[in-house]
Amino acid sequence: MAIRILALVGDAYGGLGGIARYNRDLFQALSAAGAEVLVMPRLGDAPEVLPPGVRQWPAIRGRLAFSIVSFWRAWRHRPIDVVFCGHVFMAPVALALSRLLGAHLWLQAHGTEIWRDRRPLVRRAIEGADQVTTVSRGTRKQLLAWANLAPERVRVLPNTVDERFVPGPPSDALRTRLRLGRGPILLTVGRLASGERYKGHELIFSALPMLRARFPGLVHAIAGDGDDRSRLEVRAAELAQDREAVRFLGFVPDDDLPDLYRLADLFVMPSSEEGFGIVYLEAAACGLRVVGGAGGGSADAIPNGEIGMLVDPSDRDGLISTVTSMLGQGRTDGTAVDPYRRPHFQATARLLLARLMAEPPRARRTA
Repeated sequence: MAIRILALVGDAYGGLGGIARYNRDLFQALSAAGAEVLVMPRLGDAPEVLPPGVRQWPAIRGRLAFSIVSFWRAWRHRPIDVVFCGHVFMAPVALALSRLLGAHLWLQAHGTEIWRDRRPLVRRAIEGADQVTTVSRGTRKQLLAWANLAPERVRVLPNTVDERFVPGPPSDALRTRLRLGRGPILLTVGRLASGERYKGHELIFSALPMLRARFPGLVHAIAGDGDDRSRLEVRAAELAQDREAVRFLGFVPDDDLPDLYRLADLFVMPSSEEGFGIVYLEAAACGLRVVGGAGGGSADAIPNGEIGMLVDPSDRDGLISTVTSMLGQGRTDGTAVDPYRRPHFQATARLLLARLMAEPPRARRTA
């Protein structure tokens, strides 16, 4: 009988952003290994076609309603072998479900959510997990520093890069449509959310007057949207001192991202708290050199000297120096990201599932 996994997630199929994509990659890998994955999302709507072995119910946004329906569906679809928790926000519910069902608890940690949410209830739920996976060594280190977890129970399962992200020629038509001029083009990709102001947009804005003095056609292109966009547009006008220096492109569909990466000259996101930073790898896979921030899990995504460099997220002069240097280095061949391609991710996910199932769940050992 197939291993049955109940997955409590923020979003997965039909969702946007790096966490939703990570969940989709993981569930596809687990279902390809023969598991049945039942997905309970709080956001997003599933497309009509899902991978074989994966089922996703409609999203339930309310916290209480989500908890009640999770228990009802879990009980109805017994036996459940693994409760997967895709966000620590839902960890207390996931722990209670695993205890009720006698199932393994697999908890996923991405980054800022475990750095900020350290409520005792959440901490106890995390410590009750049979297995915790993190997207980076930085996140793992942060988690082990405050949660009472044996190191062997916390494993790193980094993001994977889709096969669409490969080097290719830049699109002149896209350059014209986006009105980006001759460049060079600095690119940043990510949500413009008020809760994610650590990504470093304003540091880049403040560096643009000096950079444009050296590279008169330089433009900072920003792909993404969110509730912080209006504020960032005001800050860009204040700090960059030139309306032509920054282009807010809005939301860019996933299918268009490879061409956008190929068009740019350098990817820049000096984030201070990135859990991993899949966009760094996507850019590098398309041949683009990257500049990230020395903080969080970015070091895993940017091996220094291979695909890019890390800078102090508070050091404007350091950013200017690094960007100036890297604009003269040309492009990469994209092979540095091969360890993050799908086959390696799928193999690691299968090993983690087998390792989890090799031991009885804590729910039974502590009963």
